Amino acid sequence: MALAILTISCFLLYSTSKYFPEPGIKRINKNKREVILIASVLALLSLFMFTYSYDFATSLVFWIIAFMTLLSAMILSLKMTLKSVWVWGGLCLTFILVDFL
Repeated sequence: MALAILTISCFLLYSTSKYFPEPGIKRINKNKREVILIASVLALLSLFMFTYSYDFATSLVFWIIAFMTLLSAMILSLKMTLKSVWVWGGLCLTFILVDFL
């Protein structure tokens, strides 16, 4: 559940950026400050949920790694075109086949 909340928070934070692929959602563009505040609260909520499951140091490290990974995956996946998806898929398949040999 905490990862789902963190994913929503990452999407909201990235949607307020000027680098978002589409012009964006009109409601988000009008209320950027409120969206950033909501995304920050959701990110802290997910940190507290991780802390409830693990101790503070472990959950903080895991939360930071998950936050960076989710943001980078979101940026990459929203910028991809169909051609680049096929190229990355083929590259990953090649690495998987080389690994088994």
